[in-house]
Amino acid sequence: MTYKTFRRDRLRKLVEEGRVEAINTYHFDDMHGESRGTEVRPVAIGDPDWRTRKAGVCYLFDHDFTAKSGACWENANGTITLTVHSNSNYTFRIKGKEPLS
Repeated sequence: MTYKTFRRDRLRKLVEEGRVEAINTYHFDDMHGESRGTEVRPVAIGDPDWRTRKAGVCYLFDHDFTAKSGACWENANGTITLTVHSNSNYTFRIKGKEPLS
């Protein structure tokens, strides 16, 4: 498999433009344990006020794009993976971009 680096600032711009869908999510924390999602959901930049969030949206935050431990790459099939840290990662599809597989 080959992976191609994908700039996190570029991904953020695509999210802000509404061109990104989440197709796979993973989170783990000590209080709630593991959570995974495989449903297709729109992606948006989250407001710190959780009361403004809408159900069914995958929210990302500023630190998700700037954390030192984070990384982002394009997969061989054209999807984008964002790793925020070892306990949080996402796989996205860019709307309008045809998958290679």
